[in-house]
Formats: sequence, structure tokens, C-alpha cells
Amino acid sequence: MLRSLSETLTRCVGFLVTKRITEEQFHKIDVLHYEVENKLLRLVQSLQKKMDEGTWNDQVFEEIEDYNP
Repeated sequence: MLRSLSETLTRCVGFLVTKRITEEQFHKIDVLHYEVENKLLRLVQSLQKKMDEGTWNDQVFEEIEDYNP
């Protein structure tokens, strides 16, 4: 995931250099890139901590019975 995010920013730098986007547009993209990257890093750290503590739950959804009392 993080690799794809870095590739996206690299492409945006190319767009900036070739004048396909403005400095203002690039700045907005860069800010969003920074926010998403940090959130992904925190998510990875959180998941690694859960795995280390043995509290990792790999079930994506609850059983259907949980929704039909």
C-alpha cells in the first residue's frame, strides 16, 4: 500500500514538472498524501501490536446470527 502511495506522489511530481497541475494542486495532493501515509503507518503499527499481544482478530465480519436476534 505504501509503495503505491509513494508512486502516486512521484507521478504528481512529474505532473507538476510538466505543468499539468499547478503548485496549489500539488500542495493539496502532498498534504493528503502525508495524512494518508501517516494513517496507514499507524494502522500497520496497531495491527502489528495486536499480533504481538495475541489480540489479533482476523475475522472481517461478525456471524449473521449477530444481526438477527
